[in-house]
Amino acid sequence: MITEGLKLSHTKIVTPDETASKAASGTLDVYGTPFLIAFMEKTSLDIVTPFLKEGESTVGISMNMKHLKANKIGDEITCESELVKVEGKKLTFKLNATHGSTVIGEAIHERFIVDVKRFLSKLK
Repeated sequence: MITEGLKLSHTKIVTPDETASKAASGTLDVYGTPFLIAFMEKTSLDIVTPFLKEGESTVGISMNMKHLKANKIGDEITCESELVKVEGKKLTFKLNATHGSTVIGEAIHERFIVDVKRFLSKLK
């Protein structure tokens, strides 16, 4: 059951394919903000996926994120997500990304539970 208070953390190593220069979001070979956002979304998605009904998924609808510190290729990053609010099909997560004891990113992220077939049919 999807309930407030569910938590999950993932850890990863920054790869050469995840730099700002690779994402064209900057010119430096440091961990790119788009990749940090994707890591945060994935961690939040993984919290609720085991509780979804067959044929359901979630889609991201907002991300209010601050990327506070740069990281180099090879750094270990941990993302912690907590489901802090459930309003029907709307889910709100609070996220914290760290490198060791240093906070590198913070966010509030919202996702919405969708029926996959119905959602995709609207795109045709």
